[in-house]
Amino acid sequence: MPVQRNQPSPQRQTVLTFVSPNVQDLLFYETVDAQRVGKTPPAYGTSHPDKVQFPNHILAHVKQADQNGQLYFYFYVNARESQDEYNFEFSQANLGQTKFDTVVRTYVDLRSSFTEDASAHAAGTPMPVAPTSANFTGKGYVLMGRDQKRIGDKELDGIFVVEQRTYIDPTPIKTIAWDDLSQYNLTQTVSYHYRGETITETNTSTNQSIESLMSDGGANYWKSQTRDTSASPSRRIASYREGRQVSTDWFEVVKKETVAGAADGGNILVQSYSTAMDHSFPPVLQNIQIIPWEKHDGQNTTFVEYNMNPEAFRGSCQTDVTVTWSAAPFTGLQVQNFEPESFTFGTPYVQINIPPCLMGGGELSCTTGTVDPVYKYTAYTKTVPTTSPSTIPATHVAKDTQEPARGGYLRTKWIVHKPSSNGM
Repeated sequence: MPVQRNQPSPQRQTVLTFVSPNVQDLLFYETVDAQRVGKTPPAYGTSHPDKVQFPNHILAHVKQADQNGQLYFYFYVNARESQDEYNFEFSQANLGQTKFDTVVRTYVDLRSSFTEDASAHAAGTPMPVAPTSANFTGKGYVLMGRDQKRIGDKELDGIFVVEQRTYIDPTPIKTIAWDDLSQYNLTQTVSYHYRGETITETNTSTNQSIESLMSDGGANYWKSQTRDTSASPSRRIASYREGRQVSTDWFEVVKKETVAGAADGGNILVQSYSTAMDHSFPPVLQNIQIIPWEKHDGQNTTFVEYNMNPEAFRGSCQTDVTVTWSAAPFTGLQVQNFEPESFTFGTPYVQINIPPCLMGGGELSCTTGTVDPVYKYTAYTKTVPTTSPSTIPATHVAKDTQEPARGGYLRTKWIVHKPSSNGM
């Protein structure tokens, strides 16, 4: 409620209005006699002549108070230097797609002092913490943005403007989600950085502004990195970052954990398990036997026998599967193929045709002898091949593949165990 203040000076009648919780923050007008002070009012912004009672008040508006132009209303306002004591509102606001706690500070300032690009109010500037009772100290609030508005009162609009400054606590927001491949909870962390903020990270040798990083998509800061946890058992976790600009002054950085597992050299052993899968194995040549049959005339007729051990096999076998992740492509894939060969041996006395199989080498020889009535003496020797491998190994790598995935490369290796049936 306006309060009239009688003064001994006949040219000024003062009416006070309290416009804030601070009793010194007054808006008042004085009825001024133009015959005594002159019809030309002082310029807006001129200090009140009573420096003792109103040391911080300035002229904001002048209007005629009567039809004859003998009286004027001089409106005075306080410059409000203590606004931080009462001008705050706690709320929440969205930045990007993330909701943050905010504090909105509303300032009524001289219109002449407002500058759009004022460095004192750049994004990321720490928030004033007054008053102590609001408990803002240590909360980390920084300026998100500014908004200028008109007051909507003609007595004030000519010289004052309302500015709202929104401050946020840009605490990183973390999300945890279960990953079936890793059998582990992986996190995604969203953080926000203001224009001009320096990003420093030892692991990637990063020390540059966020806007500089955003223009350099090939920087190590964005590439896949790994870290080892201190928990038992320790896990190695891979992650990479994505970034986007969400406003003129703010940038969003999302750090995504992509895969986790046991350390495997510089890589990550993501999974290791056993299963049963169908596989094929060629036969293995065990021996060759040449059996002679002697005739009554002293001549020999020969017959050939060969044995396979084991015979060819196709069926379900124990298979160990390992899945490994690497930031760089794997080299030296280890597929072990069976390379069976066939073998033939032909003489007038011995004919051998062995189908494709694994063989361990050796030699096979035959002669016509010295008493053959048809053939002169001839000796023939042929080497039995040595295949790769020459027999069925206890285990072999049947398949070894890799593909780009999760910010790096996933390698899957199938190790097949020798089947236990058929005498293997």
